[in-house]
Amino acid sequence: MAYKFNERGKSPIKNNISFLLFAVTASLLFAAIGLQAQTPTPTPTPTPEPRNETITWFGGYNVTSSVEVGVRGVSVGGNDNKYRSDFNYRPGVRLFDSSFLLENKDKKSRAIDSLLVTTSGWNADPSGFTRISVERAGFYRFDSNVRQVVYFNNLNNHTRNGHNADTRHNFGDFDLSLYPNNDNFRLRFGGGFNSTKGSGTITTRAYSDEYPVDSRVNNGTTDLRAGIDGKLLGFNLSLSYGYRRFKDNTFYSTLGNLGYNTTNTARIATFERQYPIKGTTQYGLFNIQRTFAKKLDFTGRVIYSSTDRQFEFLETITGRDNSNNQVDLDRFNIRGDSKRPQTRADLGITYAVTNNFRISNSFTYDSFNISGGNAFAEALYTRTAAGGSRNPVFTNNLSHRVTDFERFMNTIEADFQVKDWLGFNIGYRYAKRKIVIQGFNQPLPPATNLTRTLIEEEEDNQTNTIIAGMKLKPLKNWVIFADVESGDADNAFTRLANYKFTNLRLRSRWSFNQFAFNISAITKDNENPSTSTAPAGNYPSGDFIANTKSRIFSAYIDWTPISKFSFSGGYTYQHLTAETDIVINTGTLVRGFSRFYMRDHNAFFNFSAQPFKRVSIFAGYNYNNDRGQGDRISPAPAILVTSYPFRLFTAETRIAMKLTRNIEWNVGYQYIGYNERIQPLSVGGPQDYHANLPYTSLRFYFGGGER
Repeated sequence: MAYKFNERGKSPIKNNISFLLFAVTASLLFAAIGLQAQTPTPTPTPTPEPRNETITWFGGYNVTSSVEVGVRGVSVGGNDNKYRSDFNYRPGVRLFDSSFLLENKDKKSRAIDSLLVTTSGWNADPSGFTRISVERAGFYRFDSNVRQVVYFNNLNNHTRNGHNADTRHNFGDFDLSLYPNNDNFRLRFGGGFNSTKGSGTITTRAYSDEYPVDSRVNNGTTDLRAGIDGKLLGFNLSLSYGYRRFKDNTFYSTLGNLGYNTTNTARIATFERQYPIKGTTQYGLFNIQRTFAKKLDFTGRVIYSSTDRQFEFLETITGRDNSNNQVDLDRFNIRGDSKRPQTRADLGITYAVTNNFRISNSFTYDSFNISGGNAFAEALYTRTAAGGSRNPVFTNNLSHRVTDFERFMNTIEADFQVKDWLGFNIGYRYAKRKIVIQGFNQPLPPATNLTRTLIEEEEDNQTNTIIAGMKLKPLKNWVIFADVESGDADNAFTRLANYKFTNLRLRSRWSFNQFAFNISAITKDNENPSTSTAPAGNYPSGDFIANTKSRIFSAYIDWTPISKFSFSGGYTYQHLTAETDIVINTGTLVRGFSRFYMRDHNAFFNFSAQPFKRVSIFAGYNYNNDRGQGDRISPAPAILVTSYPFRLFTAETRIAMKLTRNIEWNVGYQYIGYNERIQPLSVGGPQDYHANLPYTSLRFYFGGGER
């Protein structure tokens, strides 16, 4: 399909086209409904039900199928890279939703009782999938799901446009169950794949400058798994085994690169990096469950896994360094491996004291060990700026690390249903972990000091959390949920203190006749404290704390006055402020603050209707406006005030018409408008864009009776 534009690439359709389309569509819709309402309803006469006719193939199989094929046009005015990074809908032929169902209706013994194939989104969408399910009742069931994601990322306000990607991610799973409906004995087999290929860019730092580097992405995994389920002495048992092989052969290179600082002498003439990684993971999983006397439920799980990884880092650079020396060769050769065995055990017990009172306890033990090391070798061959000789520099060393992690966590909770209209729960979570890090660094010749540096750290940590919730039903058609969680959480970084958090959630749902109202509020307060241990005088010392406060308020309404008309709309406001202590260089290292603001407003509405028997209409609109920091400015050089204010609105309208019993015609239009208000022109220009996406398709039905 050729979609015409004017000479400057601008769409001839103005930004308010969506409102005009909605106005026209809504007028036609309500006019049709009004005509139906004003026309006297005749006395209904009995009409025969349409026969559920099917196509019978292959000696007794019934076929029900639909295929939708169409074409989309795309016109983008503004920054095409930003549009593709956000949505990436492409022009051309597109396979819309389709399905194929084969059923054994006469119950005769056959190899296949049912076969279902569904597909969506292939070719012109950023993602697509194909699912296949095959079954013979009581004997086997086979399920497969193959997906593709076309990923594009090219932003001129992120790392100076230095981290980009244009890849295709293909992944899928295949699972076979033998005797799937047999609770006493069931076998499971499966496999999967995951592959990403394409191009991109990264940045590398050398000679006091930073350089964008091209990459050829190539990584993937292969999975195999098997399992058995059954019953023994009243216990439900399950045992599984899995194997994964993974690799990454991404290649990086650049030529004639001046770096981001073009005024210095540092530059790269040639650069190549290979970072091959390969390894395997094996795991075993055992589950056990039983309910005693309908009072006590027992559930247990044990997982053991082991991952082995080998890697190399091969890099060569030629060019000039920041002292204007000629770099004939700067070569890095790093080889290493690691091993990570892990054991996790979960035990859960729930006891129904009465019909209205229940106590549950869950215990988790998690332990892993990471051991590995590498051999580092660098050879640097340089000459002076005038070409004079310089001595080569060789650096060699060994390093090894062992990390032991162990954590115990226990959660106890009580649920009490006081009345039909009131129930609540209260609980407590306790966790304790211990981390030990040991290792060494060993310089090798030609270094003269060959002293081995030993490393040993140990850290203990405990957390406590209170959990509570409530369900209140003041009226038959009105229900309120509330829950709170407050306490400490493990910090991912061992040298930092625990997170201190308080999360509160409130939700209310009220329904009346054809209306349903939902109101919710979520508040999250998170404090991440840390302390500087740098020597006094070299670095500002004291407590460094990151505080994040988030407030989210939402309201939604659904209205379905008749079966052929529905409307939904809503509004969400997110108020987020994050502040963290930082060290900033204003000529000297001083203590400062970084503050980030989000003030995001999001509103939407959707409606669908069937004004006539063979005509269906849909329209939707979504508006997103983050006002960011507003008029706030930095009061001092050591205080950074940042945000990301933008506006994004999308609109879609679609009409579906039944041309014949087996053919349906769809025609629709999407509009996307994006505007950001912080993009400096010096970085690479604004990233604003607007896109018009008209589309049309035909859906063909086979079998299954009239629709």
